Amino acid sequence: MRTLRGPLLDLVQKLDELAPEPTLVELVRTLEAFELTSDDVIDFVQKTQQNYSRVPVVLREHYELLVMTWLPGQASIPHDHTNSICVVRVIQGEAVEASYGIGADGYADLEYETPIEAGQVVGGHDAGVHSIRNASQNGQLLVTVHIYAPRLKEFRRFEPRPNTHKSPLKLYRNLTPTITIVGGGFSGSMAAAQILRRAEMAGEPVNVELVERRGTIGEGLAYSTRESIHLLNVPAARMSAWPDKPDDFLHWAQRRHPGVTGKDFLPRQWYGEYVRESLLTTAEEAGAHAKLDVILDEVRRLARHPQGGWMVHLGRGTSFRTDAVILAIGHRPPSDPIGKSWSGPRARYLLDPWRPFATNDVGVRDQVVILGTGLTAVDTALSLAEHHPQSTITMISRRGLLPLSHATSAVSPARLDELVEDSIARDSGLQARRFCRELRQLAKSRMANGGDWRSVVDGLRPHTAKVWQALSPIERRRFLSHLRPFWEVHRHRMASAVAEKFQQMLTSGQLKIISGKIESGQADDKLVHLSIRERATQQIRLIQAAWVLNCTGPMPSNSAEANPVMGSLLVEGCLRTDALALGIETTPSGNLIDINGEAVPEIFVVGTLRKPALWESTAVPELRMQAADAAERVWGEIKQANRLAL
Repeated sequence: MRTLRGPLLDLVQKLDELAPEPTLVELVRTLEAFELTSDDVIDFVQKTQQNYSRVPVVLREHYELLVMTWLPGQASIPHDHTNSICVVRVIQGEAVEASYGIGADGYADLEYETPIEAGQVVGGHDAGVHSIRNASQNGQLLVTVHIYAPRLKEFRRFEPRPNTHKSPLKLYRNLTPTITIVGGGFSGSMAAAQILRRAEMAGEPVNVELVERRGTIGEGLAYSTRESIHLLNVPAARMSAWPDKPDDFLHWAQRRHPGVTGKDFLPRQWYGEYVRESLLTTAEEAGAHAKLDVILDEVRRLARHPQGGWMVHLGRGTSFRTDAVILAIGHRPPSDPIGKSWSGPRARYLLDPWRPFATNDVGVRDQVVILGTGLTAVDTALSLAEHHPQSTITMISRRGLLPLSHATSAVSPARLDELVEDSIARDSGLQARRFCRELRQLAKSRMANGGDWRSVVDGLRPHTAKVWQALSPIERRRFLSHLRPFWEVHRHRMASAVAEKFQQMLTSGQLKIISGKIESGQADDKLVHLSIRERATQQIRLIQAAWVLNCTGPMPSNSAEANPVMGSLLVEGCLRTDALALGIETTPSGNLIDINGEAVPEIFVVGTLRKPALWESTAVPELRMQAADAAERVWGEIKQANRLAL
């Protein structure tokens, strides 16, 4: 009789406590926490001569736990784990994991093998094509514990390449370097374009694999809207995707609409189209020197190849080897600000305003509550007013701060070199409150003399990274806790036309703003009842609405644990998150930093994940430079690796 006891029972109880959709990192950390021995799983060890055995320990709806037993020489066939996370711990014996690429002819090509020691935990989220075998030379039994989440209900079997066949795909990749870019929004698309451009200029071949899990490239979350009322919050003259071609976007827009001027705030949808066209045109101009493959899939795992470069494992497509990787993963949907304080059905609580058809069910006269008062909330309010002009809207945030407006005419940035240098050089170190106070005093002085406060904020842009890096960890935390909201509303401003429309909604009474904290939400089939603690009075205010929209903006960091590819790198020790949960740690050149504090070669980061080092890492002026720098550095590392290999 098989019995659950000791650490194995504790493991099952812990797994049962996890969320219905546990992440790779959660499962790995859970399995690592229990020191399982052969005695703990002895009741589930079963030897079979024909094949290795799979004995279930528990079968749950959202996961399964199994013990597998392997005689010497027994191995699984090359296979994948369609849509399931797989985590493995070796209890006893010598295991070897083989990783495969899939050739153009469909055969599975062995890329490399990795030993898994007793006690070691490995895993991946649908981790490509692999197999496991008992590599013992002395007749020892191999015993492993496997967790699949969700339960492994289907998988694909692959045919290993016979020894008599050679893979033409391997030869092709050896001759031409391959660079894989994970994420096809602005950062990823322009990193790809910069690489293709360099290849064309140098006359050197390259394969660029751009992997994007959405159905389109160039847009990302920022430019995916199809609403013409959603405008860029930077004028056209400053939105070129190329650092060395400052008027490129303006000229692109003028070719489509001759009346466009550099001062215009254009639809965000246009910008997504511009980025996409910029990439595809660059790929066409590169001609025979470079090849762009757009792969509409999700990277589930990156694994270091022993012979250099990385293996890329996709959610639906085949695995392949690459010489270098650029991570350009954008924002995630908003977090849930109500969470467990909500009771009742959640059908009227819309967690992601950018989800397709998110507001389709909102009625003509429905009362709507929007959580948040930032730019995402403003765009959502404008859309509701456009399509539901008789609806009433209430916006709620802790401080009730709204993004300020851009000036109606151009403002020249102030020169802040001396102020920044003096503040950093102080014996007491740079203090966030004091520095912001000095900026505020300077802005007031300028306004008193007929100037504009925006010149001070814009003048800080070239120095933002230097200022951020000069702040101690304590001062950075103080900035995020107390000053960040005020910086955000001054820094990320509304287009003047948007601000005018928004003010009309406030004046007419269609829109109201409440400063406070959501204490609880109760819902039934028709209404939502919210309890709000007002900031000014600390009194409880009760309001009801037909719908609640979560527009608190994208997550403050791309949680590595919640993203399959980031989770795989975290599990393998190839990255570390920062203490402030802004993103991941990188070197000044943009390389990943591993758990030992060392730079990870041939893998770079562009975009919002670099916020821990740069703070400002979301706007086009910074991102276009990051894309250009990443392209240059990845070329340098590949050439260096090729020289060492010769």
